[in-house]
Amino acid sequence: MTRVVGFNIHNSSSLMRRGALLAVSLLAPLSCALADSWQWQAFSLHLLPVSATPSAVEAPSSTEIEAWLTDMSHAMRQTDYTGTYVHIRGDQIDTTQLQHSFAPAGEQERLETLNGDPRTVVRHGDSCECQWPARKEVVFGDFPSVRSRLSGERFAHPAELTNNYQIVSLGRSRVAGLACHLVGLVPKDGYRYGYKLCISEGSHLLLRMSMYNDQGLPIEHDFFTQILPRDAVGDAQWPAIVMSSPQTIPPGFKVVEQAPAEPPKSLATDEGWIVSPDLPGYTIKSRVWRQNPATGQPFEHMVVSDGLSTASVFIENMPQSKTLDPQAAKYGMNIAVRQEGPVRITVIGDLPMAAVTQLCKNTMVVKNSPKAQAEQNPLHTPQIEAR
Repeated sequence: MTRVVGFNIHNSSSLMRRGALLAVSLLAPLSCALADSWQWQAFSLHLLPVSATPSAVEAPSSTEIEAWLTDMSHAMRQTDYTGTYVHIRGDQIDTTQLQHSFAPAGEQERLETLNGDPRTVVRHGDSCECQWPARKEVVFGDFPSVRSRLSGERFAHPAELTNNYQIVSLGRSRVAGLACHLVGLVPKDGYRYGYKLCISEGSHLLLRMSMYNDQGLPIEHDFFTQILPRDAVGDAQWPAIVMSSPQTIPPGFKVVEQAPAEPPKSLATDEGWIVSPDLPGYTIKSRVWRQNPATGQPFEHMVVSDGLSTASVFIENMPQSKTLDPQAAKYGMNIAVRQEGPVRITVIGDLPMAAVTQLCKNTMVVKNSPKAQAEQNPLHTPQIEAR
């Protein structure tokens, strides 16, 4: 039986002071107050289990914590629920009313914004309808990025995240009036952000998710202020989630039908660009050709991920220079650009700037990668005997 009560601090005196102050707090039982003042920088790489005293409350095992994450991902997809959630990033605050259902054909959702320009989004699987009543516009197309991070899909396989994150229990808390387990995903290096989740003890729904940058500062919060399962609402008060069609939209609306995007074409292993050497803990998930909708020109798109954090790498012919937005990092979505002759390389991701910069720096033509050059060396050819 173990519990986390201290740190192995061996860095600078400043870090020692920070760790010591936080260690004092940890000597008390983990509480909502501690969780809300949690500093990722102090936790990262310094959590050590020590023997618990006989009076200590038994801490959940790693297997139990991982089961919470798996159950949560399953519940967020297959539970019928309705609620109001808030998204905060920088000075942007959005409140949305959400109804979610799981049907044999897949997920269905209706989202209605409660602040800013009125907007209603209905989706069935990957098909989506988005209405702006004030502007009298409606768009039909593929499912856009309208959901918050509260879907939970990225946490479906927690065992695959343990190479890059330490998954720990932070005790219990309460969100939207519901008791929940606090779970922390602490990055093991400076190439990824940290996460704090609050998972309902009863329904396993994800009630809150906060993301912290490499300085230990919160950069994003998503949380429900009210959430109810369908059983609590009752079938009589549960409207069907109906998607309109261009024929059923009221007169006077501008209707835009987006043509389905052509499936991207995968690059051959010996063509195009690649990230080499790999960023520690990250792998290339896909390398495809896409088409720029504005110019009609093809470009390469790489997706690099550690299973939780993801970055996109774009390679396109664009000889003109580009100035970076100095405020981009303030909102967590870091951007790095490199010009290589007539080719522009752009990396965008919810990763620390050090990681984005490293990805941009290490993006190169496949044939110039260290691996390709090593394979061209006769000494690395098995059938050639060294003499």
